[in-house]
Amino acid sequence: MAKRGPKKKRVDPPKQGVEPLRSQNIMIGGHRTSMRLEPSMWDALEDIGRREGLSVNKLCTSIKERIEEQARRRGVPPEEADVTLTSAVRVFIAAYYRRACTEDGHIRAGHGGSDPFLGTPFELTGDEEESEPRAASDREADSGFSTHGNTGAPKNRLSGLI
Repeated sequence: MAKRGPKKKRVDPPKQGVEPLRSQNIMIGGHRTSMRLEPSMWDALEDIGRREGLSVNKLCTSIKERIEEQARRRGVPPEEADVTLTSAVRVFIAAYYRRACTEDGHIRAGHGGSDPFLGTPFELTGDEEESEPRAASDREADSGFSTHGNTGAPKNRLSGLI
């Protein structure tokens, strides 16, 4: 039987704001399951997997195994663990990127003393009446970060730091 995994994602132009949850089938320890995450979380998971040389399936399987091991260590049967895989994946993504943060990286990204929403899905354009959205390349140039469609190494000014 052929291995199944996340479908190839459509490369749609970035949208402003948070997008609705997207369901995707993944393989956890050889069993198919579905997870619902925001598109930016799926992108982050794929980026982390690419950086670490792991498939999304293997990364999620490892997260699941760690949830179960942590439950065992607390004396809770793994099937009764009170942490969902989806929640654990979100926490993992945040922790992974937090660990990569450095003071120099924050300065390069313009954090602190400026608009904390620059380069995020919550960034508002200067002209609220703007009829056409800015091109992704324009937003990336302003923020230094790629928002969608990474196909290789992260396209940001911090790539040497993380």
